[in-house]
Amino acid sequence: MTKPKRKNTLITIYVAALIIIAYICRLPFMDYFNSRVPGLVRSFNYIALYLFWAFSLRERIIQTQVRRYIMVIAFLMVFWFLVRTLKYHFVSDITHPHIVRYLWYLYYFPMLFIPLLAVFVALSAGKPESYRLPKKAMFLYIPVAALVLLVITNDLHCLVFTFPEDAVVWADDNNGYGVGYFFVIACPILCALAILMIMPLKCRIPKNRKRIFLACIPIVILLAYMALYYSQQEWLRIVFGDITAMICLMYAAAIEICIRCHFIQSNTHYPELFDASTVGAQITDEEYNVILSSKAAKSVEKDVMRQTENGAVMLPDGIRLAGAPIRGGHVVWSENISELLQVQNRLKEAKEELQDSNGILEEENSVKAREAHIAVQDRLYNEIQRVTARQIQLMDKLIEQTEKSRSEEECKRLLKKMLVIGSYLKRRSNLVFLSAKYTVTGAKELDLTFRDSLENLELYGVVCGFCSKITGNILMSDITSVYDFFEEAVERSLDSMTVLTVFAEKAGENIALVLRTDSGADFTDMITDRISAERDDDGEWKLTFFAGGESVETP
Repeated sequence: MTKPKRKNTLITIYVAALIIIAYICRLPFMDYFNSRVPGLVRSFNYIALYLFWAFSLRERIIQTQVRRYIMVIAFLMVFWFLVRTLKYHFVSDITHPHIVRYLWYLYYFPMLFIPLLAVFVALSAGKPESYRLPKKAMFLYIPVAALVLLVITNDLHCLVFTFPEDAVVWADDNNGYGVGYFFVIACPILCALAILMIMPLKCRIPKNRKRIFLACIPIVILLAYMALYYSQQEWLRIVFGDITAMICLMYAAAIEICIRCHFIQSNTHYPELFDASTVGAQITDEEYNVILSSKAAKSVEKDVMRQTENGAVMLPDGIRLAGAPIRGGHVVWSENISELLQVQNRLKEAKEELQDSNGILEEENSVKAREAHIAVQDRLYNEIQRVTARQIQLMDKLIEQTEKSRSEEECKRLLKKMLVIGSYLKRRSNLVFLSAKYTVTGAKELDLTFRDSLENLELYGVVCGFCSKITGNILMSDITSVYDFFEEAVERSLDSMTVLTVFAEKAGENIALVLRTDSGADFTDMITDRISAERDDDGEWKLTFFAGGESVETP
């Protein structure tokens, strides 16, 4: 038997023992020993049981609203037994008749509110953690509170309980019933019937739908008991006990069945899930003594774990150890970022190479200016530097930001952004070299150019689409102009867009490039005789660029 199952078995035995002892204490033969002690033992057994249940609910129930309702129900049960114990064992109806009578009236506070809160629990069953009952459901408090007030103020109007005119003391052994009493009794009965109708509709597990009726069994038993109880069946009290114990036990049983059958979300099996997790995490107390540990977690010294209070700690082999405070202790987890460190090192090397390359290019440019036989190469490198200068500066800035960033998520975002800018640098440089050799090229070159950039945009998290209806040969100048327009639009909207579609086709003698994006950037300043920018009611931009001739109608 596993440790959690053993614990559940022991708890079940403990609860059963308390209930059995309480039942034995109320049997008639116990009066021969001492009329007061068995009653006190019985009352304190139930009080201990419901207090234990309330504190277990605080740890088990996930949904906040349901947890609060059930805990209030448990504390109302404790309150009910405390009032009952005071009435029968500590306050005399001879010396303090008025106090005894008001303790009797107080019975109806939990008797009315426990069923109402149980209805709220039934309405919340099967809902997600963030679910909250609609505000109109709170209006149900009004009639219940009015009935409680009606009972408490009975001495003023006698609409709930009536007493003989010649009675010296108003007590529950000589009372009659007024019209208000039937409304008071109808309330818990209606609530119980409402629960029976609601619960079958709230089951989230279609294959196990029949299990929901297990939770309805205690409610059916309770309704049968109340029907017999109010019909003055004396044998009922001898066999099953008073209505206080019966109502509390049946509602507690119904709620516990819902928890065990997973109709009310609980974290009963969280320790096993944590142990099997692939995340290397440990939960410790305030002194960093390990309480729970997943199988993937590595053993770490307490002093090292304590250092995570000031930030993440790097361990050998590229392991990053981080921690955070939680109630009653800390959680510490490790992650392997060796690949990210390798990428960072390669970027540093690339930065150094770029810096060296820039120095070499400057030197070569000064030499090529003096040597006519390499004038063509000089012009090409100058052209590359001219058209990509802004992107190279942006790459340097992103690399610096990556080195300074302490957030793993921020580093990943910057690296992906560099991939987008880098793809433009590569393809744009390639177009410069091709333009020096060819005036026209196949439409396939246009497809390769855009698809390279869009693949890197998808790595950045942008959903991309591309469609080209251009065939045959096209001018190199048209490809470079539409690609430069595309890059400018992307750089403007890179931090705010999630969707980008690119459409290219022939429009007369022109190449028309249409971009559609949900970017939050403003493109109106890009509008010229060849560029149009329109934004629809949904906030989506449509950018159109014409290359190769006069502007024509948007396709």
